Amino acid sequence: MEKEVKTHSIIDYLAFFVSAILSPYITATVFITVIVYRYSETFAQFLPWILTFFLFAILLPGIYVLWLFETRQIKNVHINNIKDRKTPFLLLAFSSAVGAVLLWLLGAARPVVVIGVVYAVNATVIAMITQYWKISVHTAMFSSIATITIILFGIQFWWLYLFLIPLTWARITRKRHTIWQAVSGSILAFFFTALVFWVFGYL
Repeated sequence: MEKEVKTHSIIDYLAFFVSAILSPYITATVFITVIVYRYSETFAQFLPWILTFFLFAILLPGIYVLWLFETRQIKNVHINNIKDRKTPFLLLAFSSAVGAVLLWLLGAARPVVVIGVVYAVNATVIAMITQYWKISVHTAMFSSIATITIILFGIQFWWLYLFLIPLTWARITRKRHTIWQAVSGSILAFFFTALVFWVFGYL
């Protein structure tokens, strides 16, 4: 019995670790930084582009979630309850759309603007679905990142999709999502990410 408990503890810790490392906050922050650095030619370009991305795609929605948590309107900052997700996700969709427009007005490199649009479109789709169903943001974000990487830098990065397997397992193991919610997040993000790049003439 004690051995079984220890095994479950290890599995739970592993699932938590995978979820944490591949969380939307971390993956989005790292990916956005790398992409903006890759396509900015000078620091004068890099700084306003990265600040715009962070402010509207991550910081403002994050501050709102922290405010909801501090005022006890939500139980935790991970927003596990679907009822708590509705307003924050709608704010994320609106804020990221404003950020995408500002990137275009700032004259950001075309791939940076397109990724801003991808972020806004996926955020909007997820916000709409979340009003009724708890789709996985973790798998959606990573699927979008993998798809963008392949479109911009080549099919040799196909292996990034493999990370969706342990990520899906982790979300299910932690009982945050069902398999259909995790898989749907991956598929929808892939579709809308590819669609936006196609609209902008990349595919």
